[in-house]
Amino acid sequence: MNGWDADYSVRGRLWGGAAGELPVLPKGSRVLECGCGNGKTLAAMNSHGWDAVGVDISPAAVSLAEDTGCTAVVADITALPFADCSFDAVFAWHVLGHLPRALWQPAAQEMCRVLRPSGNIFFKGFSRNDMRCGKGTEVEPFSYLRGDGIVTHYFSEQDLHEVFGEGELTRVSWSMRVRGTEYEREELCGVFRRSPHE
Repeated sequence: MNGWDADYSVRGRLWGGAAGELPVLPKGSRVLECGCGNGKTLAAMNSHGWDAVGVDISPAAVSLAEDTGCTAVVADITALPFADCSFDAVFAWHVLGHLPRALWQPAAQEMCRVLRPSGNIFFKGFSRNDMRCGKGTEVEPFSYLRGDGIVTHYFSEQDLHEVFGEGELTRVSWSMRVRGTEYEREELCGVFRRSPHE
């Protein structure tokens, strides 16, 4: 947590730019964003007419999210402070990969617990084809600690099926130019229903 809190405390609205494209959900849908950061995606959710709530482990990030008028709370996603079946959808975009592998299943179980039976979990995480995979100190298989103190895991499809069960998985790739050189980025995106581990 210290790496994230330091980044948000010192660098403010880290991870600027536009929010990612959101799925189609009815207006009034109650949604949870796990790892809401500075509230960029949370604000976009609210602009869609959803009743969105965010959680983040970093108090500095939650403060930034609240500054945008969003509802956010400091919480650990392995112990969500919400009642069973509270949400129509749960978003886990680029959050699970910052947890140790041993916490993936507890986090997924909590997401499923607060999800209504008809709802979906929407996942995003970097894939092993991403240009940053392998950069830094490997602390677990395909999980790397970089100089900012933050660990990032690079997912395989098998990783996600083991955690969430069956679901729809897609790969989204794009190029990023740094100092005249093109680098490939890639995410694994998934839509999952309640976990078979429940």
